[in-house]
Amino acid sequence: MTSFSPVRSLRLSEVIIRQIAQFVETGRMQINDRFPSERTLETRWKVSRPVLREAFRALEMQGMIESRPGGGRYLRSVLIPEPAPHRLNRLEANRENLLHVGDARESIEVKAAELAARHATAKEIRALTAPLDRLVKLPAAEVGSIDFNREFHLVIARATRNPLIEEMMVRLVARSSEIGFKEFFDVEDFANLMLIHKPIYQAIAKRRPDDARQAMLDHFAALRRTIGA
Repeated sequence: MTSFSPVRSLRLSEVIIRQIAQFVETGRMQINDRFPSERTLETRWKVSRPVLREAFRALEMQGMIESRPGGGRYLRSVLIPEPAPHRLNRLEANRENLLHVGDARESIEVKAAELAARHATAKEIRALTAPLDRLVKLPAAEVGSIDFNREFHLVIARATRNPLIEEMMVRLVARSSEIGFKEFFDVEDFANLMLIHKPIYQAIAKRRPDDARQAMLDHFAALRRTIGA
């Protein structure tokens, strides 16, 4: 089996894609070759499983790799594009969609933050701290590999005690993920954006609805600035 060298980079998933492309170009991986297990690649590449899945998911979306449930992953193309330009082109095409989703989310989540400050249980408040705590502890290179944003906002959705708001938030957060929300940001930008969640948490934990509303407004304003809107 091909020997893959360890990977060290801020955008680890793209470095993995480049390594795969290099092995294909030099003939060391062929069409229909099966990739090793995730456990094996974690050891060989020195990266986490979420990073591996992010890289394979990007290639699968382009038809370069086929994933079979319970059957592993297979190389399906020798024409693997440079990942960064492909990502940027796709994101530019999706920028307007993300802004539309952001507007819809803001209109709902500002109220959701206010309601969460009124109704969140002690358990839900603790749950809001979990993704923030992991964000601080996680190596910078892997910040974008875990969807802290989704986890945080869905806890707020549950804490509203309003099933219609929760349903809409679940759908809109899922839509953000489909568009590729995380891929709009470099590692540093994504980490900073996630840290802006802290004032939202603090306002909810202190039972301050007005502060929670404002913190959520500030969060979406920061999002627009980050993506250049």
